[in-house]
Amino acid sequence: MTTTPQPSEFLDTPFFPDGMTTPDPADPINGGYFAAAAEGRLAIQRCSDCGTRQYPPELNCHACYGFNMGWQDVVGTGAVWSWVEVVHPAHPALREFGPYVVALIELDDAPEIKLMGVVVDAPLSGAMEIGARVRVVFEQTADDLAQPRWRMA
Repeated sequence: MTTTPQPSEFLDTPFFPDGMTTPDPADPINGGYFAAAAEGRLAIQRCSDCGTRQYPPELNCHACYGFNMGWQDVVGTGAVWSWVEVVHPAHPALREFGPYVVALIELDDAPEIKLMGVVVDAPLSGAMEIGARVRVVFEQTADDLAQPRWRMA
């Protein structure tokens, strides 16, 4: 298995329509995740005391309860661990949008971590497969915010 980061790719056009709510990139817990995404890197939280990697990010480590949390870049490739095809979106901005696939991705170089995200070019009508290979791409969703998405590999 390779541990060489993939070249960064940003989507040319937005995947989701205007009007979506967005996270705060300056949030003290998630800030490192979004700072890495703005640079085209996928990062997960890592405890500087015991080395445990975790997602979602928290103020402290799930294993040793320490507060020395940092960020570790990961390759940005993985496999679909689970998925759902959204056909009746709940968010008002998505009422006329869809269907689309949201997947839980098991990371190649951090298999204990599973990240959820939209697969921008996923096969529809139930054709997505568990184990399908994906790679991270980034979407600039605001001037100060980039978010990871997934593309079929």
